[in-house]
Amino acid sequence: MHKGKQYLVVSDYYLRYLEILLLQSTTSEHVIQRLKALFARFGIPEQIVSDNGPQFSSEAWRSFCDMYDTQHITSSPHNPQGNGHAERAVQTAKRILKQDDPVVALMCFRATPTSSTGVSPAELLMERKMRTTLPTLPRNLRPKWPNKSSIKERDKAAKEKQAYYFNRRHGVKDLPVIRPGDSVLLKLDDEAKWKGPATVLAESATPRSYEVFSEKEGEKRRNRRHLQLLPEKVPGITMKTGESSEQSPQNVQLRVDSDLPAENIVRKPNITRSGRVRKPAERLNL
Repeated sequence: MHKGKQYLVVSDYYLRYLEILLLQSTTSEHVIQRLKALFARFGIPEQIVSDNGPQFSSEAWRSFCDMYDTQHITSSPHNPQGNGHAERAVQTAKRILKQDDPVVALMCFRATPTSSTGVSPAELLMERKMRTTLPTLPRNLRPKWPNKSSIKERDKAAKEKQAYYFNRRHGVKDLPVIRPGDSVLLKLDDEAKWKGPATVLAESATPRSYEVFSEKEGEKRRNRRHLQLLPEKVPGITMKTGESSEQSPQNVQLRVDSDLPAENIVRKPNITRSGRVRKPAERLNL
Protein backbone atom coordinates (compact mmCIF):
# COMPACT_ATOMS: atom_id res chain seq x y z
CA MET A 1 0.00 0.00 0.00
CA HIS A 2 1.22 3.51 -0.87
CA LYS A 3 -0.70 6.70 -0.05
CA GLY A 4 -3.86 4.69 0.57
CA LYS A 5 -3.66 2.81 -2.73
CA GLN A 6 -3.07 -0.91 -3.22
CA TYR A 7 -0.52 -2.18 -5.74
CA LEU A 8 0.42 -5.58 -7.09
CA VAL A 9 4.19 -5.94 -7.55
CA VAL A 10 5.32 -8.55 -10.10
CA SER A 11 8.98 -9.34 -10.74
CA ASP A 12 10.61 -11.93 -12.99
CA TYR A 13 13.14 -14.02 -11.06
CA TYR A 14 15.65 -14.15 -13.93
CA LEU A 15 15.10 -10.84 -15.74
CA ARG A 16 14.43 -8.70 -12.63
CA TYR A 17 11.87 -6.96 -14.84
CA LEU A 18 9.48 -5.10 -12.53
CA GLU A 19 5.77 -4.39 -12.96
CA ILE A 20 3.80 -2.20 -10.53
CA LEU A 21 0.06 -2.67 -11.06
CA LEU A 22 -2.54 -0.43 -9.41
CA LEU A 23 -5.37 -2.45 -7.84
CA GLN A 24 -8.92 -1.17 -7.50
CA SER A 25 -9.66 -4.16 -5.28
CA THR A 26 -7.65 -6.91 -3.58
CA THR A 27 -10.10 -9.69 -4.42
CA SER A 28 -8.96 -12.76 -6.31
CA GLU A 29 -11.06 -11.85 -9.34
CA HIS A 30 -9.46 -8.42 -9.75
CA VAL A 31 -5.92 -9.74 -9.20
CA ILE A 32 -6.57 -12.43 -11.80
CA GLN A 33 -7.73 -9.87 -14.37
CA ARG A 34 -4.58 -7.79 -13.84
CA LEU A 35 -2.38 -10.86 -14.24
CA LYS A 36 -4.23 -11.95 -17.38
CA ALA A 37 -3.38 -8.62 -19.02
CA LEU A 38 0.23 -9.06 -17.91
CA PHE A 39 0.41 -12.58 -19.35
CA ALA A 40 -1.01 -11.28 -22.65
CA ARG A 41 2.07 -9.05 -23.00
CA PHE A 42 4.84 -11.34 -21.78
CA GLY A 43 3.42 -14.86 -21.86
CA ILE A 44 2.42 -17.31 -19.13
CA PRO A 45 5.05 -18.18 -16.50
CA GLU A 46 5.66 -21.76 -15.47
CA GLN A 47 5.66 -20.87 -11.77
CA ILE A 48 4.14 -18.16 -9.59
CA VAL A 49 5.63 -17.63 -6.13
CA SER A 50 3.55 -15.52 -3.75
CA ASP A 51 2.77 -14.96 -0.10
CA ASN A 52 -0.18 -16.56 1.68
CA GLY A 53 -2.67 -13.75 1.06
CA PRO A 54 -6.37 -14.65 0.85
CA GLN A 55 -6.52 -13.70 -2.84
CA PHE A 56 -4.00 -16.48 -3.57
CA SER A 57 -5.89 -19.22 -1.71
CA SER A 58 -9.40 -18.96 -3.14
CA GLU A 59 -11.11 -21.43 -5.44
CA ALA A 60 -11.10 -18.84 -8.25
CA TRP A 61 -7.30 -18.54 -7.98
CA ARG A 62 -6.82 -22.31 -8.09
CA SER A 63 -9.04 -22.54 -11.16
CA PHE A 64 -7.04 -19.73 -12.79
CA CYS A 65 -3.74 -21.56 -12.20
CA ASP A 66 -5.19 -24.81 -13.54
CA MET A 67 -6.56 -23.13 -16.66
CA TYR A 68 -3.22 -21.43 -17.42
CA ASP A 69 -1.20 -24.52 -16.46
CA THR A 70 0.86 -22.56 -13.93
CA GLN A 71 2.33 -23.99 -10.75
CA HIS A 72 1.58 -21.87 -7.69
CA ILE A 73 4.03 -21.94 -4.76
CA THR A 74 3.58 -20.00 -1.53
CA SER A 75 6.33 -19.02 0.89
CA SER A 76 6.29 -20.35 4.44
CA PRO A 77 3.90 -18.44 6.74
CA HIS A 78 5.60 -15.87 9.00
CA ASN A 79 8.82 -16.25 7.00
CA PRO A 80 9.23 -13.40 4.46
CA GLN A 81 12.87 -14.42 3.92
CA GLY A 82 11.58 -17.48 2.09
CA ASN A 83 10.53 -15.18 -0.77
CA GLY A 84 13.39 -12.71 -0.58
CA HIS A 85 13.23 -11.80 -4.27
CA ALA A 86 9.63 -10.60 -3.92
CA GLU A 87 10.41 -8.72 -0.70
CA ARG A 88 13.26 -6.89 -2.43
CA ALA A 89 10.98 -6.08 -5.39
CA VAL A 90 8.40 -4.58 -3.01
CA GLN A 91 11.04 -2.34 -1.41
CA THR A 92 12.18 -1.22 -4.87
CA ALA A 93 8.58 -0.48 -5.88
CA LYS A 94 8.06 1.65 -2.77
CA ARG A 95 11.13 3.74 -3.56
CA ILE A 96 9.93 4.20 -7.16
CA LEU A 97 6.45 5.31 -6.06
CA LYS A 98 7.98 7.96 -3.79
CA GLN A 99 9.60 9.73 -6.76
CA ASP A 100 8.12 12.85 -8.34
CA ASP A 101 7.45 10.94 -11.57
CA PRO A 102 7.11 7.21 -10.75
CA VAL A 103 6.66 6.25 -14.41
CA VAL A 104 10.02 7.75 -15.41
CA ALA A 105 11.63 6.21 -12.33
CA LEU A 106 10.28 2.79 -13.31
CA MET A 107 11.64 3.22 -16.84
CA CYS A 108 15.08 4.13 -15.46
CA PHE A 109 15.05 1.08 -13.21
CA ARG A 110 14.28 -1.22 -16.13
CA ALA A 111 17.06 0.37 -18.20
CA THR A 112 19.72 0.17 -15.46
CA PRO A 113 22.09 -2.85 -15.47
CA THR A 114 21.96 -4.99 -12.33
CA SER A 115 25.10 -5.93 -10.44
CA SER A 116 24.33 -9.66 -10.58
CA THR A 117 23.77 -9.97 -14.35
CA GLY A 118 25.66 -6.95 -15.72
CA VAL A 119 22.80 -6.05 -18.08
CA SER A 120 19.49 -4.26 -17.60
CA PRO A 121 16.13 -6.06 -17.21
CA ALA A 122 14.89 -4.43 -20.42
CA GLU A 123 17.94 -5.62 -22.37
CA LEU A 124 17.44 -9.20 -21.18
CA LEU A 125 13.79 -9.04 -22.19
CA MET A 126 14.04 -7.22 -25.55
CA GLU A 127 17.67 -8.06 -26.40
CA ARG A 128 18.44 -4.40 -26.96
CA LYS A 129 18.98 -1.34 -24.80
CA MET A 130 15.97 0.79 -23.96
CA ARG A 131 15.86 4.37 -25.19
CA THR A 132 15.33 6.67 -22.21
CA THR A 133 15.63 10.38 -21.42
CA LEU A 134 19.38 9.92 -21.09
CA PRO A 135 21.10 10.95 -24.37
CA THR A 136 22.96 8.15 -26.16
CA LEU A 137 24.34 7.34 -29.59
CA PRO A 138 21.99 5.58 -32.05
CA ARG A 139 24.38 2.64 -32.45
CA ASN A 140 23.98 1.84 -28.75
CA LEU A 141 20.29 1.12 -29.35
CA ARG A 142 20.83 -1.47 -32.05
CA PRO A 143 19.72 -5.02 -31.22
CA LYS A 144 22.43 -7.00 -29.48
CA TRP A 145 21.93 -10.52 -28.22
CA PRO A 146 23.65 -10.96 -24.85
CA ASN A 147 25.38 -14.22 -23.96
CA LYS A 148 22.70 -15.75 -21.77
CA SER A 149 24.89 -18.66 -20.63
CA SER A 150 27.51 -16.34 -19.18
CA ILE A 151 24.79 -14.15 -17.67
CA LYS A 152 23.23 -17.12 -15.89
CA GLU A 153 26.62 -18.22 -14.58
CA ARG A 154 27.36 -14.71 -13.35
CA ASP A 155 23.94 -14.48 -11.72
CA LYS A 156 24.42 -17.83 -9.99
CA ALA A 157 27.88 -16.84 -8.73
CA ALA A 158 26.53 -13.54 -7.38
CA LYS A 159 23.74 -15.29 -5.47
CA GLU A 160 26.15 -17.84 -4.02
CA LYS A 161 28.49 -15.04 -2.93
CA GLN A 162 25.66 -13.16 -1.26
CA ALA A 163 24.52 -16.31 0.54
CA TYR A 164 28.07 -17.04 1.69
CA TYR A 165 28.66 -13.62 3.27
CA PHE A 166 25.17 -13.54 4.79
CA ASN A 167 25.64 -16.96 6.38
CA ARG A 168 29.10 -16.06 7.67
CA ARG A 169 28.02 -12.73 9.10
CA HIS A 170 24.95 -14.14 10.87
CA GLY A 171 26.53 -17.43 11.92
CA VAL A 172 24.03 -19.51 9.95
CA LYS A 173 24.30 -23.23 10.61
CA ASP A 174 22.53 -26.26 9.21
CA LEU A 175 19.73 -27.41 11.51
CA PRO A 176 19.12 -31.09 12.25
CA VAL A 177 17.08 -32.91 9.63
CA ILE A 178 13.38 -33.26 10.43
CA ARG A 179 11.36 -36.20 9.15
CA PRO A 180 7.65 -37.06 9.26
CA GLY A 181 6.76 -38.46 12.66
CA ASP A 182 9.33 -36.43 14.62
CA SER A 183 8.25 -34.49 17.69
CA VAL A 184 9.00 -30.76 17.63
CA LEU A 185 8.30 -27.53 19.48
CA LEU A 186 6.88 -24.42 17.75
CA LYS A 187 7.81 -20.75 18.15
CA LEU A 188 7.44 -17.75 15.84
CA ASP A 189 9.85 -14.82 15.86
CA ASP A 190 7.53 -12.59 17.92
CA GLU A 191 6.79 -15.28 20.52
CA ALA A 192 8.78 -15.65 23.74
CA LYS A 193 8.29 -19.33 24.53
CA TRP A 194 8.31 -22.57 22.61
CA LYS A 195 4.96 -24.36 22.36
CA GLY A 196 4.22 -28.00 21.90
CA PRO A 197 4.84 -30.74 21.48
CA ALA A 198 3.74 -31.13 17.87
CA THR A 199 4.16 -33.88 15.30
CA VAL A 200 5.63 -33.41 11.83
CA LEU A 201 3.14 -34.66 9.24
CA ALA A 202 4.96 -34.07 5.94
CA GLU A 203 7.40 -31.83 4.13
CA SER A 204 5.80 -29.08 2.02
CA ALA A 205 6.65 -28.23 -1.58
CA THR A 206 8.44 -25.05 -0.47
CA PRO A 207 12.01 -25.74 0.71
CA ARG A 208 12.47 -25.96 4.50
CA SER A 209 8.72 -25.89 5.09
CA TYR A 210 6.78 -28.54 7.02
CA GLU A 211 3.22 -29.45 7.88
CA VAL A 212 2.89 -30.00 11.63
CA PHE A 213 0.03 -30.91 13.96
CA SER A 214 -0.48 -30.07 17.62
CA GLU A 215 -3.49 -30.80 19.81
CA LYS A 216 -3.84 -27.15 20.87
CA GLU A 217 -3.39 -25.40 17.50
CA GLY A 218 -4.29 -28.13 15.00
CA GLU A 219 -2.55 -28.48 11.64
CA LYS A 220 -0.19 -25.69 10.64
CA ARG A 221 2.58 -24.97 8.17
CA ARG A 222 5.88 -23.74 9.56
CA ASN A 223 9.38 -22.99 8.34
CA ARG A 224 12.28 -25.07 9.64
CA ARG A 225 13.66 -22.22 11.75
CA HIS A 226 10.36 -22.08 13.67
CA LEU A 227 10.69 -25.73 14.69
CA GLN A 228 12.83 -27.16 17.50
CA LEU A 229 13.47 -30.88 17.21
CA LEU A 230 12.90 -32.67 20.49
CA PRO A 231 16.02 -34.74 21.27
CA GLU A 232 15.84 -38.47 21.71
CA LYS A 233 17.23 -40.26 24.74
CA VAL A 234 21.02 -40.57 24.56
CA PRO A 235 22.93 -43.22 26.59
CA GLY A 236 24.86 -41.59 29.43
CA ILE A 237 22.78 -38.38 29.42
CA THR A 238 19.82 -37.70 31.68
CA MET A 239 17.36 -35.01 30.59
CA LYS A 240 15.35 -32.95 33.03
CA THR A 241 12.63 -30.86 31.40
CA GLY A 242 10.23 -30.32 34.29
CA GLU A 243 6.48 -30.78 34.19
CA SER A 244 5.55 -28.20 31.53
CA SER A 245 5.65 -29.28 27.89
CA GLU A 246 6.00 -25.63 26.79
CA GLN A 247 9.37 -25.12 28.47
CA SER A 248 12.02 -23.60 26.22
CA PRO A 249 14.66 -26.06 24.97
CA GLN A 250 17.30 -23.58 26.17
CA ASN A 251 16.24 -24.35 29.74
CA VAL A 252 16.74 -28.10 29.37
CA GLN A 253 19.27 -29.31 31.93
CA LEU A 254 21.74 -31.99 30.86
CA ARG A 255 23.69 -34.14 33.28
CA VAL A 256 26.58 -36.11 31.79
CA ASP A 257 27.63 -39.28 33.59
CA SER A 258 31.19 -39.25 34.84
CA ASP A 259 31.75 -42.72 33.39
CA LEU A 260 31.94 -41.33 29.87
CA PRO A 261 35.54 -41.05 28.58
CA ALA A 262 36.91 -37.50 28.40
CA GLU A 263 38.06 -37.90 24.80
CA ASN A 264 34.41 -38.20 23.68
CA ILE A 265 33.71 -34.63 24.80
CA VAL A 266 34.21 -32.28 21.83
CA ARG A 267 34.70 -28.60 22.60
CA LYS A 268 33.06 -26.16 20.22
CA PRO A 269 35.48 -23.61 18.69
CA ASN A 270 34.96 -19.95 19.54
CA ILE A 271 34.06 -18.15 16.29
CA THR A 272 33.93 -14.36 15.94
CA ARG A 273 31.18 -12.46 14.14
CA SER A 274 33.29 -12.20 10.98
CA GLY A 275 33.77 -15.99 10.89
CA ARG A 276 37.35 -16.15 12.23
CA VAL A 277 38.18 -18.91 14.72
CA ARG A 278 39.37 -17.31 17.95
CA LYS A 279 42.37 -19.09 19.47
CA PRO A 280 43.02 -18.96 23.24
CA ALA A 281 46.10 -17.09 24.38
CA GLU A 282 49.13 -19.20 25.22
CA ARG A 283 50.47 -18.41 28.68
CA LEU A 284 53.73 -19.36 30.37
CA ASN A 285 53.43 -21.87 33.18
CA LEU A 286 55.92 -20.29 35.60
